[in-house]
Amino acid sequence: MQAVKINHTKRDKTVMTKTRWVKIGWVASLVILFTVFSVWYGGNGKPLTQEEGALLIAQLRASYPDSESGLADNLEEMIAKDDGKEFYAVNLEQLKVGDEARAADRAYARAIFPQLIKRAGHPVFISERAGLMLGEYGTEVDRIGVIRYRSLRDLINMAKDPALTPHSHRKFDALEHTEVFITRPTITFLHVRLTLALLLILLGWAGLRAMSWIAGRARSR
Repeated sequence: MQAVKINHTKRDKTVMTKTRWVKIGWVASLVILFTVFSVWYGGNGKPLTQEEGALLIAQLRASYPDSESGLADNLEEMIAKDDGKEFYAVNLEQLKVGDEARAADRAYARAIFPQLIKRAGHPVFISERAGLMLGEYGTEVDRIGVIRYRSLRDLINMAKDPALTPHSHRKFDALEHTEVFITRPTITFLHVRLTLALLLILLGWAGLRAMSWIAGRARSR
């Protein structure tokens, strides 16, 4: 009986030790995941220098030699005021009608979303106009989209990316007219890092509880 008790004690200690290290590894992996995501998601990087900005704008113009949209000119003006931080682009769009326009809209979305995501950009809000409360301009807006960009550098790099430039015409095939302006939030309830942190805390707690339950079952055998 004494030998059986000693064996049980040794097994319990072994299970407890393994469980402790598994728990430490689990928590550490979640912390590393959050840290890596936070660094990648960014939003507080280095501003563009005039030299880097001039090079990027030259490359952008070369990517769209026949463009008359004013994109390069407008982005060039922003370089002097760039702070390297995240911002939101508000898109006010008037849609063309017809199957061809809808097909072009879907094709452009398929092309641009991967380019956004790999640079930590993403839609924040996309909605179609449901009515008019004040003013008159809103009658010409069919859809509103708010897109998060990690930095001005990311926006320009995305715009001139060879994976996107062949599809750029699809945007204008889908839209009758669009107005896009850049904003920085004064008040926002969008906190991606906080949301992820809360989800990871919940996941971490659930994992630790599961490990404790499994360890308890192992010791009771």
